[in-house]
Amino acid sequence: MPFLSQVLNRPVLDPDGTSVGTLQDVLIPADEPYPSVRALVVWSKRHLHAVPWADVRSVTPRGTALRCAFDPDAYPKPGTDLIWLSWDVLDKQIVDTAGVKLVRVNDLALVPINDELRLGGVDSSTAGLLRRLGLEWLTRFFGRSRPRLIDWEQVDIGPALNEVRLSVPFDRLRRMHPVDIAAVVSQLPARTGADVLEALHEETAARTLADLPEDHQAAVLAAMEPKEAADVLDEMPPDEAADVLGDLEQEQAEELLNLMEPEAADRVRSLLVYEERTAGGLMNSRVITAHGEDTVDDLITHLRHLAPPEDEVYCLYVVDEAGRLRGVLSPRNLLLAPHGAQVSDAMRGDPEFVKLDESQDEVARKLVRYDLLAIPVLDDDGILKGAVTIDDVVDLFAPESWQSRARRMLG
Repeated sequence: MPFLSQVLNRPVLDPDGTSVGTLQDVLIPADEPYPSVRALVVWSKRHLHAVPWADVRSVTPRGTALRCAFDPDAYPKPGTDLIWLSWDVLDKQIVDTAGVKLVRVNDLALVPINDELRLGGVDSSTAGLLRRLGLEWLTRFFGRSRPRLIDWEQVDIGPALNEVRLSVPFDRLRRMHPVDIAAVVSQLPARTGADVLEALHEETAARTLADLPEDHQAAVLAAMEPKEAADVLDEMPPDEAADVLGDLEQEQAEELLNLMEPEAADRVRSLLVYEERTAGGLMNSRVITAHGEDTVDDLITHLRHLAPPEDEVYCLYVVDEAGRLRGVLSPRNLLLAPHGAQVSDAMRGDPEFVKLDESQDEVARKLVRYDLLAIPVLDDDGILKGAVTIDDVVDLFAPESWQSRARRMLG
């Protein structure tokens, strides 16, 4: 199995063994899992020529052997419709979707299969870099005789990363969990991370932005196109959107709020007035409410139509006409309630709650003490203003390495 660095700049030989040039690059298509080499770029007499693979007998570290005599007039100048492995891929940062990280391409493994030569994997190790520098003998000090390669099928490389000029979308990255996409984006410069989010569906981008480290969120959002950033904010829970906007310059935050959907912007603005480390600053103002005289059947139908995010159905809140909290209804009690029952019959009255100005420590204490997934937040008149969920508290107090795990467990 040759590596790209071992075959580049080696002689290209006619069938009679005459050297006709040197191998400068290898061209592959962009739309195959393990792309086969389509052509070789040969430097001959101060010109580049694209030699189709059908005219190549073999490619080895000793040199490239052709099947027929090299005819400069028959081989045109290489185009840009194929990927140039040396020019486009070597030294670029790409996504190892299996390891959920960015890696630098130090070398590429080429695999002969029947009469084809295919791209098999990426060598991102120091050994790969030493091989390219002609210092391969140093690799014995790293304790491995064979390089550990990243399977090309587990690699994603696309235009949104702004690293390689490809025409295909980065489908594998899009299919990753938002937490894993965030792990990749957190390794990118803010401008490049913004490109990734702009290429994702708004809902996925919103979840990815929420899972970024706090010090990276605002930088990525600020680097996005304002309209696209506003679309992502529209998809975020109001409390998370408020947290990110609170870290932007006031002028930029106001610009994004003006571009958001009016209802979503109003919810976020209502949260920005509260101190960051209080229940009001933590809460999500988007909660599901019902009235005591509603039937559980009608409420279930409403929920099916609403299809709310997972963290908004930890509890349903029962309010009176003025919006004052009267009880809470768990999804379990809702599902187990008899057909035709009223919400007031299935709810639990006198629920635990916190006030808008209570500290985050007190919110966390009550959530843990009463073993709650969410706790309602009331103003001084007892009117429901929102709720704080357990994952909000995890974000505050758990080490960063545990936060993503907790989010997965909580949905």
